[in-house]
Amino acid sequence: MEFQKVINVRRAVRGYKSDPIPEKAMDLMKEAIRRAPTGNNHQSFKVVFVRNASLRMQIAEKACHQAFISEAPVIAVVFSEKGHEFNAAIVTDHMVLAATSEGIGTCWVGWFEREIIESLFPQYNDMVPCILVPMGYANDVAEDKPRKSMDEIVVVID
Repeated sequence: MEFQKVINVRRAVRGYKSDPIPEKAMDLMKEAIRRAPTGNNHQSFKVVFVRNASLRMQIAEKACHQAFISEAPVIAVVFSEKGHEFNAAIVTDHMVLAATSEGIGTCWVGWFEREIIESLFPQYNDMVPCILVPMGYANDVAEDKPRKSMDEIVVVID
């Protein structure tokens, strides 16, 4: 998909089909993650793709009653070294845009019980879970929402 179209069609998806995500699309997202720029190229993050249904349910249960998360066939859990959370945001955005280019819906989720999610992944106890990203094919297409005018949100100082 052409980049400007990716930007225009990207929406938060909160309803997913059970169809699996093809490996080709997973590989594209992984490469987008790997290529994402980070501060001083520190690459201070880890992205864990969770396909296991039982673990996805446990994650969803600790995501502040956002049940739609468990519907997604994959949940990406984005970890960061403490103090490097900004890098997690960059990586997540690259992953989400790559997913969109393959017709895969995603939703950034930042509201969840971090300590509980940490306990599900003890192998990453030196990192913090920053963002959950359920992903899969959307049940329906979200409508475009109104946006503020360019003058309301962008300022150029010459």
